[in-house]
Amino acid sequence: MAALAYTLGKREINHYFSVRSAKALALGAVLLLAACHAASRRYRGDDSCEHLLSSGRLLGEKVWQPHGCMMHKYKQSEAKTCLVDKHIAFIGDSRIRQLFYSFVKLLNPQIKEDGVKHGNIPFEDKSSSLKVEFLWYPEVNGSMKQLIKSWTEGSSPKPHIVVAGAAVWSISIHNGSNEALTQYKINITSIAPFLEKLAKSSDVYWVLQDPVYEDMLSESRKMITNEKIDAYNEAAISILNSSSKNSKAKVKIFSVSRLIAEETISQSSDGIHLSESSREITKVLNREQTDEWKGWMQLVILIYHISGASTFLPVYMHIRVLVAAYLFQTGYGHFSYFWIKGDFGIYRVCQVLFRLNFLVVVLCIVMDRSYQFYYFVPLVTVWFMIIYVTLALWPQIVQKKSNGSCFWHFGLLLKLVSLFICIYFLAYSQGAFEKIFSIWPLSKGFELNGSIYEWWFRWKLDRYVVFHGMLFAFIYLTFQKQQVLSEGKGEPLFPSKVSNVLLFISVVSFLTYSIWASSCKNKTECNEMHPSVSVVQILAFILIRNIPGYARSVYSSFFAWFGRISLELFICQYHIWLAADTKGILVLIPGNPMLNIIVSTFIFVCVAHEISLITNDLAQMVVPKDNATLLKRLLCVGGFFSGLLFLSAFQEQSRH
Repeated sequence: MAALAYTLGKREINHYFSVRSAKALALGAVLLLAACHAASRRYRGDDSCEHLLSSGRLLGEKVWQPHGCMMHKYKQSEAKTCLVDKHIAFIGDSRIRQLFYSFVKLLNPQIKEDGVKHGNIPFEDKSSSLKVEFLWYPEVNGSMKQLIKSWTEGSSPKPHIVVAGAAVWSISIHNGSNEALTQYKINITSIAPFLEKLAKSSDVYWVLQDPVYEDMLSESRKMITNEKIDAYNEAAISILNSSSKNSKAKVKIFSVSRLIAEETISQSSDGIHLSESSREITKVLNREQTDEWKGWMQLVILIYHISGASTFLPVYMHIRVLVAAYLFQTGYGHFSYFWIKGDFGIYRVCQVLFRLNFLVVVLCIVMDRSYQFYYFVPLVTVWFMIIYVTLALWPQIVQKKSNGSCFWHFGLLLKLVSLFICIYFLAYSQGAFEKIFSIWPLSKGFELNGSIYEWWFRWKLDRYVVFHGMLFAFIYLTFQKQQVLSEGKGEPLFPSKVSNVLLFISVVSFLTYSIWASSCKNKTECNEMHPSVSVVQILAFILIRNIPGYARSVYSSFFAWFGRISLELFICQYHIWLAADTKGILVLIPGNPMLNIIVSTFIFVCVAHEISLITNDLAQMVVPKDNATLLKRLLCVGGFFSGLLFLSAFQEQSRH
């Protein structure tokens, strides 16, 4: 009966709805939609892409898709043809300046963002008689009104296109007061009639304020909240829209940049300005690239561990370079942060230390393992503290200070030389090294089986690579500030000839080191050479990866995903993937090694990812930004671990 009913039902459906009827329905949908679009164009005007200014969505890979049309990516020649004999003015603060530079780089990709911050910036392309200028007016006030009034009533030539907007400075200098918002409304109301008058002969766009990333704001900018920005945007929209109701001219509200910023502001380095990566600038060792680098390196190291390849010396030497590359990135990344930000607050230090050590400390207590058992974490932790102390000690030399005088560059180089001398001394004075780390309670963290030797060996093996990373960061950031590098999307890092020579040298160096490491026969001698020569392979890879613009502009999201949880992958392998203190493989499914690896790997990666999320969430909760609260918690943590250390010491005495 069931089969008969199914057959009858199937015949019934086919009778009413066949392939032919489906095609007819599709044709009807096409005709109906075409009619709707034609009617919309007839009644809404010729501009079929109003959504370009107001709505859309980010598709990824920095592609913006407006609702209702497709964006055309203009080539340099096309842009110049469209804008021939035009005068374009950008008016506002540093956020409008970012739009100005992004626009100008479409016309001339080689242009550099020079040191002009609080001033006007002109640009002219003589081949197309095109003039573009940025006019520094960070507040909506009488000065901005006078400028626009001069274009509408004076004899000065009017721009063909005007892009204006400002609010952040008003919030900042008036400490986010309600009186400042009231004055903003008064000022924009007085400017609105002149904007409308200008819009009769020019295209006028008012740019709404982008949101901020409040977690990244400095203390002096904490009053710039998204709630305040929304209030200023609502004021601008209501005043400009209401004023244009009685006028044929219309000031266009440019709100799409705000929508884009909602997706990308979390990548901002200061919480206010969009990251350069979202503005088609691809920095050397950008975050996506370093995440990708960590990802594939971590996967190679994991395969090395589970395959038992440590007995093959060439493989061992290449793995040693991967570990060194991790530490190189530590030196590069943390030096860059402290040098650029000048942020030596205790909050930053505690955040990093918590992120690095939380899981390891928990495992040490729960699994009864020494801190040194997870050797990579102590290495990164100690080197982070060395970087911090080097830069935090008087005199504190940061990028902002060095911009005023090259003298500070020499001061920082002197600090780095002093650090190198200290490393060199400790590397060749095992006795001094062991005395330092044998002092209680340091010895509790750095002893393994009652000896400091393992820690000394691990530290010595990569002793120079963090210094090399710091030095590389200093040179790179100095070159970047001097505008020696070209970091536009798709551009080679240096002029063509220089790039080709450096690329050739890098490939030769890369291959030479690989051949040397593969022919290495004595582990002791190779380990002695490794600290000095590993940087050759690392720098060669960095240059090969970053000199060609096309290589620097792309990355693997697959490897980058693993790179973001590389720390957890390294730690969790000790107890989830491997077994017997990494001497064996965890067996969940006996008798089927391949299926066992697949299942255990899946569990291992999922656990590592979840622990990464938990650690990040806990770091926000446990490490407060308020210094007074943070100090209280540090005292509690210090008391807790002091109690553990005294208990451990008491147990050892009772055993003896």
